[in-house]
Amino acid sequence: MGRIVRIGTLVENVPVAIDLGMRSAGKILIKNQGSFDIRVGYDESDVSATTGVNYFTIDAGTTFIFDASPEVGFVNQVSNMFFMAVGGNSEIQVWLASV
Repeated sequence: MGRIVRIGTLVENVPVAIDLGMRSAGKILIKNQGSFDIRVGYDESDVSATTGVNYFTIDAGTTFIFDASPEVGFVNQVSNMFFMAVGGNSEIQVWLASV
């Protein structure tokens, strides 16, 4: 079982928190379905258009897949991660697929 989160309109320069926590082994798929880049960070200020310096960029049309389990490194198990579109509105899809 897992969860799917789709934000059809990730508004430009408006950070959104998504819970990526998983309770068992599985995979996290993050897809930037939109036409503009998306910043990802551990804190809202990391992705902010005015203060953001510690962020990772997901290019438009890119999908990332992460393994998640107690034995394998994980993206974020205990809190939300923040996503923000830059350059225009975008779309993000997140699938937390667990066993």
